[in-house]
Amino acid sequence: MTTRQIIILVMTISILTSCRRGYKIEDDKVYYESWNEGSGQNKRIIEQADAKTFKELTFDCDCDFEFGKDKNHLFIDGELIKNIDPNTFKFIGNYIFRDKDSAYFFGFYNSLNDCVIKGVNPNKIRLIKYPWAKADNFLIHGGATINIDDINEFAPIDDDWGKTKKYVINKNQILHGADVETFKITSTFQGKDKKFNYEFGIINEDDFKKMSFKTFDFANKDFCQTEPIVFVDVYDSLVSYIEDKNEPIELVEKLKQMGFTLNNTMYLDWGGESKIIRASMTSSKCNCIVEKLYRYDYGKPSETKNIFKVTERIYYEPREK
Repeated sequence: MTTRQIIILVMTISILTSCRRGYKIEDDKVYYESWNEGSGQNKRIIEQADAKTFKELTFDCDCDFEFGKDKNHLFIDGELIKNIDPNTFKFIGNYIFRDKDSAYFFGFYNSLNDCVIKGVNPNKIRLIKYPWAKADNFLIHGGATINIDDINEFAPIDDDWGKTKKYVINKNQILHGADVETFKITSTFQGKDKKFNYEFGIINEDDFKKMSFKTFDFANKDFCQTEPIVFVDVYDSLVSYIEDKNEPIELVEKLKQMGFTLNNTMYLDWGGESKIIRASMTSSKCNCIVEKLYRYDYGKPSETKNIFKVTERIYYEPREK
């Protein structure tokens, strides 16, 4: 071996050993070692770990995590994962793991400690195709769920979209009212059918004509023939969703006076912190959908009480013959 080859070999070994990532036990303490370009090699003690019972875990998963556990705790990349039983923790598939009580999705997330799939029985989970799964009537997308009544008809289209015979689904949102037969995907969060354009799970605001609630002539308007309308001035200021969601919806009350009957009301999440209240109403001529949109104002401090801008909108659906 030449001097040059020896130097290259030594440098290669040095680089490989200096970029170590994983757990290390020294002096009855557990450490996690990692490396990044900014700070180089790092080593920190895991205060909560019990060195006597600690061991590394491996799973048949293509996820890039370093798992470890002691008698009481689970660790991922050196971080304590709260409220998980380390002794029953195991891999299901498609980045879904479980313990005796719950299921967890570690494919994409905001925090490793906020990955629980809420409301599902881990014994009932059946994998579909990443990142889709199901449990009873719950459709699972990543760590989020929605309840659909024809779940056995669900077929994924791609990582973001799927459909059943009745519904078009974008991630964890049903596009209520979307026509399954004519729906076309235009982006990861947009699509269109024969009637409307959709964005982030709801009909795009550009499909609605902006009107003033305060000057609108309700007495002489046939809502079974009119174009979709959004009223932008129902509220003059930001509101609290928690306090406002049980208040009467102005459009619903107006339609009741015009002979419409309220069929059902749904309270839905809509993109991040924003919310929607969706009311279905019926007259002898048509069905009307009233939506009260609560847009979260991210420009305000998160502790702000009144942080939602509210609009109300309406569109009609012909009665099925």
